[in-house]
Amino acid sequence: MKASLSHPDKLLFPKSKITKQQLWDYYEKVAKLMLPLIKNRPISMKRYPEGIKGEGFFQKNAPQGTPDWVKTVEVKREERDKIDMILCNDKSTLLWLANLDCITPHIWLSKIDKPDFPDRLVFDLDPPPKKGFAIVVEAALLLKEILEKKYKLKTFVTTTGSKGLHVVVPIKRTRHFDEARAFARQIAEHLVELEPQKYTTESRLAKRRGRLYIDTVRNAKGQTVMAPYAVRPIEGAPVAAPLFWKELEEKGLKSTSFNIHNIDKRLKKNPWAGIARAAKTLPKF
Repeated sequence: MKASLSHPDKLLFPKSKITKQQLWDYYEKVAKLMLPLIKNRPISMKRYPEGIKGEGFFQKNAPQGTPDWVKTVEVKREERDKIDMILCNDKSTLLWLANLDCITPHIWLSKIDKPDFPDRLVFDLDPPPKKGFAIVVEAALLLKEILEKKYKLKTFVTTTGSKGLHVVVPIKRTRHFDEARAFARQIAEHLVELEPQKYTTESRLAKRRGRLYIDTVRNAKGQTVMAPYAVRPIEGAPVAAPLFWKELEEKGLKSTSFNIHNIDKRLKKNPWAGIARAAKTLPKF
């Protein structure tokens, strides 16, 4: 089956004059690189039926009228009713999401066949206001050095399309989420010990005191992160662009450097090629 596009001229990004057709075209372009990175992971949809100036909302359950050809999975939730969630495993489903005004799909860090065992860790590096992007790059490179040299893990990096970077670690599915989250927290706290004036694990903004926040709370069952290549609901339509590590050395790089208009030149290369094969066993600690 094929998805169809309704209201192609709807302005989703009013100041940037970016339409629903352009969002659809973007996801059609990136599908080949994006789909292997989100396959078999339940999707939470961040939808904006009235565009980004309207009231957006998260939707986890498959909406009424979901086509039969869209794959769904029943997800059990503690102390709540079970729900059916979308699996975005093909281009038609990705475009169907775009037609639902899902600007930003978010994904689980585990796959549905082993939901309690993540195959990725994510460190979300959130810079303080007015500090610029250099502190984010510095933190990402320090994380890479520690994870790769001390723990022999492989690391990948992506812009978030907003302010920071995500450092992503592929891992074998042998550790429960509780263990994985504890490991990520330990690594974050180690960075804080090394540079207490620069970094913090304090989630409350008022207590960060101008330090970069190393966020590891997404490393939990049922939590989601912005999908690689997803579009941010920000004017200009910036995207979460996977990077080669060497690109962090480029002057002028920002989290918003890549958007739906300039992504084409990146689609001939794949910074995250082999990410699944790079998974290592998370060490005991």
